[in-house]
Amino acid sequence: MEELNFIALSNEIEEILKSQENIVLATCANNHVTARIINHINDGLTILFSTSRNSEKVEQIEQNPYVALAIGNLKIEAVAELFGHPKGHSLFLKEYPKKFPYLGEIYPENPNDLLIIAHPVKISLFKFMGKPCEDVLEMKNKRAYRRELN
Repeated sequence: MEELNFIALSNEIEEILKSQENIVLATCANNHVTARIINHINDGLTILFSTSRNSEKVEQIEQNPYVALAIGNLKIEAVAELFGHPKGHSLFLKEYPKKFPYLGEIYPENPNDLLIIAHPVKISLFKFMGKPCEDVLEMKNKRAYRRELN
């Protein structure tokens, strides 16, 4: 295992998140796993997205806040926070329309809209560096390392 620079790997992953419109979100409750594609923005390594309060993903997150997200060669283990209405989060209201201008003004006063914030716990980025490996960020102890996959 090779130790890596936490900030450099964080920046690399942040750029991947910024460059992509869609990410897969997996949720699980009562031994039932579901996955779907969502539109997201990121605040650093934190993922923000909105949905209806009545959605299956919200029901599952209420029962089990541990979620997984995937995009390309990137996988994220996170804890989801049910924030409240998107209009209560100024960064989301500012950045979401910039990233998705074709969606227009989508957050009027619909009380069923809910912002979800996924706080990453562990992030892994698969790479081929002459052999398969993954670069890993462990958020709790701010550790970054590369491990070979054999």
